[in-house]
Parts: sequence; C-alpha cells; structure tokens
Amino acid sequence: MTQQTSGSEENSHYLGHRKRLKKRFSTSAHDLADYELLELLLFYVFARKDTKKLAKDLLAHFKTLRSIVYAENTELKKVPGMGDSAAILFAAIREIFNRMQKERVVECDSISSSDQVIAYYANLLGNEKREQLRMMFLNNKNKLIADDLLQIGTINHTAIYPREIIQRALEYGASAMIMVHNHPSGDPQPSRQDIIVTKMIRDIAQKLDILLLDHLIIGKNGSKSLKEMGII
Repeated sequence: MTQQTSGSEENSHYLGHRKRLKKRFSTSAHDLADYELLELLLFYVFARKDTKKLAKDLLAHFKTLRSIVYAENTELKKVPGMGDSAAILFAAIREIFNRMQKERVVECDSISSSDQVIAYYANLLGNEKREQLRMMFLNNKNKLIADDLLQIGTINHTAIYPREIIQRALEYGASAMIMVHNHPSGDPQPSRQDIIVTKMIRDIAQKLDILLLDHLIIGKNGSKSLKEMGII
C-alpha cells in the first residue's frame, strides 16, 4: 500500500528546507553550491513552491550563473517553471550589477586603462545577440562625460557612421573618446572593416583635436584592444 504525503507535510518539508538553507547562507554563503544560491533567490518569487528543481534546471540549460543573469527574458522563460516574475528578478539583478559597474567608471577621476572599461562592458555586452556600438566621451583629464549607445545592428554587423560619432563628441565638448562594440559570435578578433573604420575615425577626430584612445571589441571568449594590438 502506497502512503501518500499530505499537503501539510509537503509544506512542512519545503518550509523547513528553506529555513535551513537561509541559515547556511547566513553563516557561510561561500559554501553554497550555485544551484542553492539560485534556489535561495527563487524563494522570493515562489512563496509556496520547492525551487530546487527549477534552480537545477536553469543551470542545466544555461550552464553558468552569469549566463542565467544575462539571459534575455524570452530565453529564461523557455525553462519550465520560469514565469514573468522570476524573469524580472534576474533582469533586476542584471541591471543593478550593470549600474554598479558603471558607477566605478563614472566615479573614476581618470580612465587610464582598457581594463577599467572592459570590466564594465564585458557584462553589459558579452551576452548580447546583436552587435552594438557604444561610445565613451571623455574630458581633457580622461574623466567620463557620457556613455552613449549609438547603434544596434545584426548578429554580425553594425553600421558605424563617423559623422555621427564626431558630431556627438563635439556636442559633449569631449577631448577624447573610446569606441566599444561586441561580437555576438564570441570571437573578439577585429575584422578588416573594424580596422578600416577605426583608423578613419581616428584620423578625422585628430583634425578636430579629439583623441580616439581605443577601440575595444567584446566577445564571450574575451576582448581585444586595438590600441594594445598596435592598430591605433
């Protein structure tokens, strides 16, 4: 004879599990497995549901915590059990993290290395499905004036208009600028066209006493600095 578990017993089980997991997090958060951290987050979306399976399913589908947090809502909701509220939770975490990274750049007195810029854009652009062109405009002390999204292209191409870039730099009164775009393929190696356009913008900007400090290409498999490659 099969013994059935009552609803109250099931509730008691997952509520007890939640209490134990929260206690473990409070005392030694670094000891929790990745799926347990996800499970803990999902507690706050699913008030009366065992979230362990969903947490494990998310990791099985996306492989890493970073890929989960930076996945598009439509992709997240392909995992059974994920709904709008859970997708919004991860979108909020993503936005908070992006803003924290940007604060570090904005508050910096002077942007002195490509590493500072890459640290911000690697998360912002690393998982984008389409190419984006972003520009950082700096004053004469290399402090950030503005960070603009200029173009969103296709999976393997984005249009770059030198006139628009220079016009935006003049509007901001920028003394220097940094180009940033992503390669959704994952390979950050610059294309021949990337190099040609970069040199064109550098030469036009120089005539107006504006320096193109770098052109950074971001991919899932790393990043490339055209300055460090000797192209600029």
